[in-house]
Amino acid sequence: MPENTPGGDDERDGPPASGSGSPQNSLDQVDLARALREAEARFACFGEISTDVLWIRNADTLQWEYLSPAFEQVFGAPRDTALAGQDWIQWAEFILEDDRQQALGHIGRVCDGERAVFECRIRRAADGATRWLRHSAFPMHDEHGHVTRIGCIGQDISALKHAADRQQALLWELQHRVRNTLAVIRVLVQRTAESSKTVQDFANHLDGRIAALSRIKAAIHRDPLAGFDLAELVFDALLGCAAHEGEHFTLDGPQLRLDAKAAESMGLAFHELATNAVEHGAFTSRLGRVEVRWRLEPRGAVSWLVLDWVERGMQGRAVVPSREGFGTALLQRLLRDNLNAEVTRRFEPDGFNCTIAFPLPAHVP
Repeated sequence: MPENTPGGDDERDGPPASGSGSPQNSLDQVDLARALREAEARFACFGEISTDVLWIRNADTLQWEYLSPAFEQVFGAPRDTALAGQDWIQWAEFILEDDRQQALGHIGRVCDGERAVFECRIRRAADGATRWLRHSAFPMHDEHGHVTRIGCIGQDISALKHAADRQQALLWELQHRVRNTLAVIRVLVQRTAESSKTVQDFANHLDGRIAALSRIKAAIHRDPLAGFDLAELVFDALLGCAAHEGEHFTLDGPQLRLDAKAAESMGLAFHELATNAVEHGAFTSRLGRVEVRWRLEPRGAVSWLVLDWVERGMQGRAVVPSREGFGTALLQRLLRDNLNAEVTRRFEPDGFNCTIAFPLPAHVP
């Protein structure tokens, strides 16, 4: 082997020595560093724009290593202040006392390697408002499988909770209304049976009463908060008797909207009054007509609705019914029980008169 070529051809033909000086290894390290920077940038961008609170804690000390900006919006406290000092204690103090022990127990299980999803309430530092959070917490392991960090995504679910509460309240209200409707129908059936002489009479009257109740329910439920126009309620009852406004009946009174309870009760009352006018009253006479007038009357601090149903055009004195029918029971008892109403019935020579008066809720316009 020549002396000026140490190692000879064997050294030149061998594989290149490995080490930090290798060009290929240097390229690998550059690519890895670039990939790490890009991954960190993506995570930082995700954390910056997320509306959920993202955090990472040291599994041993429970100190935050990362906390996303959404913390300030959700918790109502500066992020820099939260990251300083005993942040674990500060975070726990945000949680309402009733939920705190359970929440901390979940975090302890995550430190032991479990995943946990739990909900708790916090009180915002800025305004004292209570917020509902859903936490999805998870362990983060090192290459040896040890839990070195724990991560968490905290989502503000206050709107969802409020919507769920509202839905439950609506369900309860629906159930209450269904029970009330069924109770009214039971009364309609029972009282109609008591006052009917034949099966056909029972069927005709019951059908009319349930149809009237159905119309009222449908109208009220279109917009329960808006209430029901009193003039429309009377108009519908009289129109169902094939009467014509101006020719067979007149309405006079201020614009007034009744709540659902009053509209249902008064709607049934108007149906009974109109039916009675067709079968026994003003509409049995060619000259008969019905005048409906209402007014608001202050009685102390409460405003009362006073409504007069006046039938005219009868030939001779109207005959007083020999027994109490459903209409009488409705006017005298149901209106009194449901609306605290005062009902006065009079059989005048020219026709039947009825005055219904009851107190209105303070919010009725």
